[in-house]
Amino acid sequence: MAIQPLMPYPVPADMMQIEDVRDQLNQTGHPVPLSRIREWIVEQDLYTERSRRRVFVSFSDILMAHQEYVTSKN
Repeated sequence: MAIQPLMPYPVPADMMQIEDVRDQLNQTGHPVPLSRIREWIVEQDLYTERSRRRVFVSFSDILMAHQEYVTSKN
């Protein structure tokens, strides 16, 4: 009998939980709420993965969206 893995497939290193992404962005001096990150995911049709009710998104994709957001504010 085979043992089921905890995660069906490994999450790539660039993928982070959106809560962790928010925490990282809050350290930049340009904080954004979790709702804004969710808006970026929908607006830009960013790739996400779900595992055990957690949502993972590419940190580099969010950084690009964050850069656009910060430059548009200035």
